[in-house]
Amino acid sequence: MAGGAVVLGYWLTGSEFSVRNMIFLVLAAIASTGFGNVLNDILDISTDRISHPDRPLPRGDISINQASVYSVLLVITALFLSFSVSPAHGLATFIPLIILLLYAFFLKGTPLAGNIVVASLVAYALLYGGINRPVFHILFIPAFLAFLLNLPREIIKDIQDEKGDKIAGYTTTASLPRSLLKGIIFGCSGIYISFLFIPFILSQFGFIYGLVSLSVVLPIHIKRTILFRADMEKMLFRISALYKVEMIAGLAAIAADKFFLSSIHLVR
Repeated sequence: MAGGAVVLGYWLTGSEFSVRNMIFLVLAAIASTGFGNVLNDILDISTDRISHPDRPLPRGDISINQASVYSVLLVITALFLSFSVSPAHGLATFIPLIILLLYAFFLKGTPLAGNIVVASLVAYALLYGGINRPVFHILFIPAFLAFLLNLPREIIKDIQDEKGDKIAGYTTTASLPRSLLKGIIFGCSGIYISFLFIPFILSQFGFIYGLVSLSVVLPIHIKRTILFRADMEKMLFRISALYKVEMIAGLAAIAADKFFLSSIHLVR
């Protein structure tokens, strides 16, 4: 998904197209995301033995030393590829890598702070693809929408992992009152719906974006909200999955709109 967001951000923000630069940025984003995942799996091995025993490290398929070497190789790959595109892209890769380090060692156990960081980095993938491009500004609302979907999803993931985190001695967002967490999740949903059609209203995206958002994204959103209101604790896995599906649908709405407009220009 990170790689797809970078492609979309790059594609949306200008007609000039370099396959080499796009591939390098996609691979840099994937390597950076991979680094964050590997580092967290290394540090979370004790809680993953309880909450996610099927993952490679708890299962013993990979040693911690092997995973550590792999994480270093991912950092080197991300920085080499991004600096090969431009110094601006190199810096734009270096900063999130530092943030991932801070998150893994200091913020992960801080209620809400860690969730906000992760959600911001997910949204950042879309912006990353548009750096130095002509119409970079049209990515701001889609990135904000991605943030509003991922923040609740990160909170839900913390609730799913609450048992293992408690045994491992971690204090996460799941330790906060459920009423507060539900309020944050509902608040994000309300703001999301308020902003969903603004790109269409502002003519940043066209008819296809509006149509897919109305016929696909909105029904998924409503379905997820119904499940959440019915019984959040029993539906955590399905709700989390629907958040991911909704984000993919949102990206697909933007991509379909861009493809439609590009096809019209080619015909003309």
